[in-house]
Amino acid sequence: MSTVALAPADGERRNRHCGGHDLWRWAAGLSAAAAGGLHVAAAVEHLGAHELVVGFFMLVALVQLGLGAWVVVSIGVGIHPDVRLVAFALLGTVALVGLYLLAHTTDLLVGLQVHEVTAAHHGAIGAPQGHSTETTSPVALDLQPVADREPAGPVGTATVAVEMVTVLALTALLPGRWKSGAVNALLILGGTAWVLWLIGVLG
Repeated sequence: MSTVALAPADGERRNRHCGGHDLWRWAAGLSAAAAGGLHVAAAVEHLGAHELVVGFFMLVALVQLGLGAWVVVSIGVGIHPDVRLVAFALLGTVALVGLYLLAHTTDLLVGLQVHEVTAAHHGAIGAPQGHSTETTSPVALDLQPVADREPAGPVGTATVAVEMVTVLALTALLPGRWKSGAVNALLILGGTAWVLWLIGVLG
């Protein structure tokens, strides 16, 4: 007597798909909220920097915390996230990672990373603080220390790591054509970053 393998019912397939979808939604929501919390920590860490930097960190933190809360709440109420919102969130998160690389591998944003110090340390409030200038390096004409690129700290590294989880989860939440387009774009961006690093533009 022959046996016939039965295909899973449509409802079962649908439930299995929704379960995997919900896992990615949890990953996207929790990682976005975690990145928001880390941006608050980064804002506190940069309180002596340009006020634009602190304001930017707080704005990003607010958006990421709101995104994380919305995604988590949507799971509970059974609302599927709009594909345009997911794509916009993905684009914004990738842009934040790119901005981090720009800030820590080039000198384009050095002017915003100079910290203010108090009179107790350098004799004047608001005096620019930089790393000590070596005699072999260019010296500023007014004998002030030259501001150097801010090194990547543990908060920044952790933020980028968490945001990469957000990128992965948001990409997984996109439907077919959107997902393939996003994957191709991410591969192109990653390849471009490697090329720029190899030729010395980044680094």
